[in-house]
Amino acid sequence: MPENPMPPHPQKTPVETTSSKAAQKASLVYYLILLCCFGNFLPYIITTSVSCGAARGFIKKEAFDHLVSVRDIKKRELENFFFERRADVYQLSNNLLFKWASEAYVNSFNIGGIEGKDYKDVDRRYSTILSSFCDAYQYYDVLLLDLDGDVVCSAKKRPVLGKNILKGIYTETPLAEAFVRGKTAITIGDMKWYAIYNGPAIFVSAPIIKEGERDPFGVLILHLDDTEINNMMTQRPGLKESGETYLVGSDLFMRSDSRFTTAASEVLKMKVDTVATREALSGQTNMKIIRDYRNIKVLSAYTPLEISSGVRWALIAEIDKAEALALESGMIYRVVYMTAAMFPIWGAIIFIFHRMMKKNLF
Repeated sequence: MPENPMPPHPQKTPVETTSSKAAQKASLVYYLILLCCFGNFLPYIITTSVSCGAARGFIKKEAFDHLVSVRDIKKRELENFFFERRADVYQLSNNLLFKWASEAYVNSFNIGGIEGKDYKDVDRRYSTILSSFCDAYQYYDVLLLDLDGDVVCSAKKRPVLGKNILKGIYTETPLAEAFVRGKTAITIGDMKWYAIYNGPAIFVSAPIIKEGERDPFGVLILHLDDTEINNMMTQRPGLKESGETYLVGSDLFMRSDSRFTTAASEVLKMKVDTVATREALSGQTNMKIIRDYRNIKVLSAYTPLEISSGVRWALIAEIDKAEALALESGMIYRVVYMTAAMFPIWGAIIFIFHRMMKKNLF
């Protein structure tokens, strides 16, 4: 019986061969695209993202570190300033010559007032000493008061001389508060509006006690204005254009001027109710990105400042976020631009390879 012959293998037609080659070329193009995406773009994006994240963290840390440094320097300056004010009133109230002069002022005032002959003789002897002290230590005035509240001496002969601060227009003033406090201890009052002076004032007071006695016979009061404090706070080392340092009291009103102030002064006039002021006044030291009193996002470093018992201020150092992190924003923009520029470059490379394959160069 004849064997069935094996069927012949089908021969590939030229059309099938061309189609197969086209499919291979198309697959190669797809492989090339995938290679670009996963062999180039993906590692690039991952590496760049990690590097950008690390760089952003470093830039932000550097900005906050500088703010904290400025804040702490200002805090030390202010603490030293108020320490020196306490030292001034302590040394002067315990100086033997000053005690003699104070007693002479009180006695001569009680005899004939500031117009009496005895008072004028005392003032002629001692007024130059007090005025020189006032100038040397940059006080607005040095006042001596007897225990009845009479101002028996004003180093600069201010209008308060000869007045009783427990009567009339002086009764509700920070000067009267300083007198009451100064009968018992060395104290520094909060900065308050002093209408008689027509400006902010701080009063440092201390009792004056005779040698060998325990009870005071008078009160020494040093009158400070806000000028020196403002000068310290408006110095902005390395804080660029938008940086500033300022003080806020427990009533949330400024104790120093803002550098963005358009008026003559905003001390005790502008209210600053922000996260930084509330947390600093509650005793916290911290740094955050917040909205400031201008409703602008800022990097803020803040801390409480203890002026004296019962008097706390918030010390705040801030700089606009846009300026502080400008390097970070610029870096991100450059990365985005570079990434976007890579797409047309690799698109051109794929297109060239595709054309070369169509011409059977591969």
